[in-house]
Amino acid sequence: MSFESSLKEALNRGIKLIEDSKFYQDIMAGENAKTYYINYLQYAYQYVTMTSSFTPLAARRMESKHLKIRKWILEHSSEEMGHELMALKDLEKFGFHKSEVMAQKTPIGVTAWVSFFHYKVAIDNPFCAFGVLYFLEGMATELAPKIVKEIVDSLDEKEKKAITFFREHGDLDEDHLAEQEEILFKADLSVEEQEIIIETVKEAAELKRYMLDKLVEDCTE
Repeated sequence: MSFESSLKEALNRGIKLIEDSKFYQDIMAGENAKTYYINYLQYAYQYVTMTSSFTPLAARRMESKHLKIRKWILEHSSEEMGHELMALKDLEKFGFHKSEVMAQKTPIGVTAWVSFFHYKVAIDNPFCAFGVLYFLEGMATELAPKIVKEIVDSLDEKEKKAITFFREHGDLDEDHLAEQEEILFKADLSVEEQEIIIETVKEAAELKRYMLDKLVEDCTE
């Protein structure tokens, strides 16, 4: 199987893992959508604040011959910085004060996700960064439009404006996914680098699922 086919297959399996989560299943069934969404925004504020500065570490560790790839990573990272403010503004529409959100203790699910992200881009093979990003943006492209509709239906008229984070990422990540594929499928990658990217997509799905499972647990405590 080609690298392209294997990567897309790994992504599809990862998306299925998220679709099978209670978080996704409940929201699509119209259950707990508002509660889950508010908690997800609080999670998102924390993990985006931390992870948006990690990815450049991967570009720094790549060989100089991968100039185009390294530049894309740096550009992508700069675009992601500040996205936590989208989550913060959405939460303010639900009555949260920003100081309250900023002072919250980091949930274990967020700690797990951020720790995984940092390890993959800062310590493991630098091409792991593409496995994480490819999963995140592929997942968002596929699932964000579906889940946003159900979330909006659970909100009152004033709250319906509080979907900036999900809506913007659904749109942005579709473009980022296409950019990644354009770069990766034309890059001079070794078999080992290709396999590392594919394996990291699978791992990213597992860790994202863990985070969502912990979020649901937090909502029921």
